[in-house]
Amino acid sequence: MKKMDETSTTQKLVQWVFDSQWTDIDVSIKNSVASSWMNWLACALGGASSPDSDRLIRALAPFGHGDAQLIGRAEKFDPANAALIHAFTSNILDFDDTHWPTGIHPAGTVASALVAWASQTVVSGEDFLHAFLLGMEVECRIGLAVSPGHYERGWHITASCGVFGAAIAVGRLMRLDPQQLAWAVGHAATQSSGLVASLGTMAKSLNIAHAARNGLLSAQLASHGITANDRVLEARFGFFEVMGSRPLDESICEGLGQNWIASHNTYKPYPCGFLLHPTLVACLAIDDTPIFALDDIEQIMVNVHPLSKIRADRIHPVDGLESKLSLQHAVAIALLRGETGVRNFTDEAANDLVVHACREKIRIIADEGLGTDEARLVIHLQSGRVITRAISGAQPPMSPQALEQKFRELVAFGAPHCNSDELLETLAMFPQMANAANLIAMTIPQS
Repeated sequence: MKKMDETSTTQKLVQWVFDSQWTDIDVSIKNSVASSWMNWLACALGGASSPDSDRLIRALAPFGHGDAQLIGRAEKFDPANAALIHAFTSNILDFDDTHWPTGIHPAGTVASALVAWASQTVVSGEDFLHAFLLGMEVECRIGLAVSPGHYERGWHITASCGVFGAAIAVGRLMRLDPQQLAWAVGHAATQSSGLVASLGTMAKSLNIAHAARNGLLSAQLASHGITANDRVLEARFGFFEVMGSRPLDESICEGLGQNWIASHNTYKPYPCGFLLHPTLVACLAIDDTPIFALDDIEQIMVNVHPLSKIRADRIHPVDGLESKLSLQHAVAIALLRGETGVRNFTDEAANDLVVHACREKIRIIADEGLGTDEARLVIHLQSGRVITRAISGAQPPMSPQALEQKFRELVAFGAPHCNSDELLETLAMFPQMANAANLIAMTIPQS
């Protein structure tokens, strides 16, 4: 086996992936990755029967014949297209996980590619979770190294960095050696893409879907000896030089196996863009008058970080997809309805005339003094009363009970044929499962 270059960032990362042992990982980290897996599966089941997912599967039907089972559906595809579909369905409700420092939704590409691969070979629950953790860790570290400029310049970072996570995770399950893993990263880098301009359309979820598929393909190509630049992260005209906004920070490799960046993953309590969440928290924190009548509201001022205004100042979203990225819509449904579940970010909700009228009373203000996890809400009522709420800093993580409730709600919404109790019991035992595909089989509709 070729000796790896310890001065190469790319090769240090893949050597660490190759050497990692599940037994060396702290139980708290193992619990964290199990929660990420539960949250991803909930989102994939929640989006499995959406009209948008139906459209995608019809579009791919002429191309994707194979025996890889789809989560929550009866159709089968080839593994590459199965990975693509899984990533799309798990993201389409915009209810997936979030790594706040980068804005990456870490599980989407990685779990989608892993499930597709696990449908073709026997993978234990323990090996699945280990590969899942390693893939998320690598993509988040790469994301940190190109942040904040990468996302701010318009790269959809979940896709552009998520492709690395998928390649690493599948490569680990394929038992690629360090040289092959470095080639897989090289293939992933040259396929890295996804534009923020796609947000608000189905192409946003397809950005993530392509990354899942391309990551799986990157590992497959490397496994057959198809070479790529094995120093692609730091190379001249490589990923960091082309896609980053500052010189490569060598800290990308610091604390590998000790400081788990992926363990800081969070789970959305609301099915919309994560930049909307602080504002929603502020709205829902009004406990003395939780629901307002439209005629009671004179004007609403919302101060947010400039990036939040750039991404989500959309006064009249055209449909449910775009409403998930509209601060005005989020505020309107929270104040008028007092709830923010998946049915409040649908086409019907986006075109509700009362919600439409409320959105016109809302002004979004960019405030350089606020972080992306902060918001300030000022409601002027016709009575002359002024209500002010401010949210500062990260919100408490979702409790295990709340995550379980989210799982049940999403299963009921998108895969009512599934038994939530049985799935949750199996998830609790997932690390001990001999074959991860047995869990996936539980989600398939019975004919």
